[in-house]
Amino acid sequence: MKKRSLCAVMAILLAMSLSGCEGARIMDELGALASDEAGEEEEAEGSDDDELNKFFADAGIEADIPSLRDSVDASDGLKSGALIGACLGTKGADDKKYMALIEKHFNAVTLENELKPDAMFGYNNDAPAAGSIHEEEFNGETMEVPTLDYSRADHILDKISEWNILHPGREIKVRGHVLVWHSQTPEWFFHKDYDKDQPYVSKAEMNKRLEWYISSVLSYYTGTESKYKGLFYGWDVVNEAISDDTGSYRSDKENGDDNLSDSTHSRKSSWWKVYGSNEYIINAFKYANKYAPESVKLYYNDYSECDENKQAGILKLLNDVKKAEGTRIDGFGMQGHYTVNAPSAGKIADAARAYNAVVDEVMITELDVKASAQFDGSDEKLKEEYNKHGAYYNAIYEELKAVNKEEGMNISGITVWGVIDSYSWLNDANAMGGGADGTKKQCPLLFDGDYKAKPSYWAFTDPSKIDMSSLEVKRPTVEIKKGTIKVGEFDESAWAAAGVVPLTIVVGSVDVKCEAKLLWDEDNLYVLMLVTDPVLNDASADDYQQDSIEVFIDENNAGSEEYEADDKQYRVSFKNKQSFNGEKCKKENITSEAKETDDGYIVEAAMKWTDIEPKAGDMIGLELQVNDALSNGERSGTLSFADDSGTCYLNPGMFGHAKLVE
Repeated sequence: MKKRSLCAVMAILLAMSLSGCEGARIMDELGALASDEAGEEEEAEGSDDDELNKFFADAGIEADIPSLRDSVDASDGLKSGALIGACLGTKGADDKKYMALIEKHFNAVTLENELKPDAMFGYNNDAPAAGSIHEEEFNGETMEVPTLDYSRADHILDKISEWNILHPGREIKVRGHVLVWHSQTPEWFFHKDYDKDQPYVSKAEMNKRLEWYISSVLSYYTGTESKYKGLFYGWDVVNEAISDDTGSYRSDKENGDDNLSDSTHSRKSSWWKVYGSNEYIINAFKYANKYAPESVKLYYNDYSECDENKQAGILKLLNDVKKAEGTRIDGFGMQGHYTVNAPSAGKIADAARAYNAVVDEVMITELDVKASAQFDGSDEKLKEEYNKHGAYYNAIYEELKAVNKEEGMNISGITVWGVIDSYSWLNDANAMGGGADGTKKQCPLLFDGDYKAKPSYWAFTDPSKIDMSSLEVKRPTVEIKKGTIKVGEFDESAWAAAGVVPLTIVVGSVDVKCEAKLLWDEDNLYVLMLVTDPVLNDASADDYQQDSIEVFIDENNAGSEEYEADDKQYRVSFKNKQSFNGEKCKKENITSEAKETDDGYIVEAAMKWTDIEPKAGDMIGLELQVNDALSNGERSGTLSFADDSGTCYLNPGMFGHAKLVE
């Protein structure tokens, strides 16, 4: 490992304290000095590596394990030149051991919050700081604008810049995150006089503010006079602009408890409120293209990117931006907030292929893995959970490596959303997309709270240490007798021949019991579910959070990793409200009745066969589920027949099985 000379080290202190032309000049001279020194120090490289390992050991981390960056950035890794990044916030930057892990293992970082709009406005979310509104000349006119606060980001970036100067050949690049986002942007930014109690400004005025903001941030961090010139490899221009509910552009009318009058929002978009269209997205990419150097790549970034409905919306956005005049979009960031084995690694790879067909590169930008549904947070179960995470991480990694070998594909990097488990955002309740509910212990990252490597780390560096059998799925099978009933009669004698299907698997916590029975004939699958539930609630706008039963059917029993034409998810609430998931899962294919009882409710339903002509001996995929809502309208958990992962709504491979008999 080559090191800087004493004069370079001394110059760092001066360069870090300067901005503008002088700071940039010193950085340029140090870069030239690095080239001169490189040839002189090749012979000392081995001893320098030893010194660096000693530095890491002294910092208290495992110095004798392989570097992630050397494993991933390799021809037999993800690809030569690949980025392996980590999320880095102020807490981590001020933690010596955390920074040592960053410096040893990663060649890129994404600032966690410090470059988001609320941070740039000094976290003055209710109103601009007193006296911060001032006049600036911009595009030939005088504008009133709020003061930007670069200090939080600079605090971290200075540390990265110093490391880069001291360690040529082991530099760490930075991804800017994020310029435009409906969340973590103060509501007052959209209003007249920067007062959220005043009316919204016009689109024309918002365009001026948008261009000013993007110009200011990009010029400060990537401009020719910036002391950080050359540090950033890319920037997320727009984040999470596709709706979870509609799969189209996120609007100001999204479901959720947030209101436009709130200081910041988790789901609703004031950008859409002002524009009423995707114009702000197009303009953001125009302005970013105008002010960012060509060397800084421009990205769109989003979560739930493997959901088919949302994937269609993301692809439309990418195409809309590409075809607009004056824009530039270089890639898409798949955030990668997953749960153990959901979505499947194959589905993640398929999504990457779809996005890479539209944009030049795809990156996994915020990868973390929430705990499996059966993990109870106990120390006794922790090793088993670690193994599941390691196997899932490796499955994803191997799939992405395979995609990169295909013609025209470019998975350019993976960023993990954190380094050690104890610092992960998933440990707290968070309403943002991809977040957790804060009710259970999480172990989503590559290193544990003691800064030690976990199986998830070895998934990238030595897969031979991973037990892939921990992801094997074993599902129960039941028999369904032939018979016909008339829905709504709740005729006990008609159901007498049917056996009881046990629902014993609890995901989360529940206060329900269920006796389920099934019958079949040439036209329908029949279901009777008697639910014992002391509290019935349908207050939530989300159907799945209401007290309800669900029936999942895979007619050809293919167990595919994503829903095919024959796969269905029917939901019926205790008030007989129906909802659906699947191409042929439609209202015309189900008849149901529900009624309340003294201790809960009962649902009787008939679901038409759409793809098979059933006969005795046939096997189908099957899952039965009860959703338990609390008195506050939130689902506390589920009671199921087969799926212990809580992911059968995504993956028919999680269903159990049923044999049709006479």
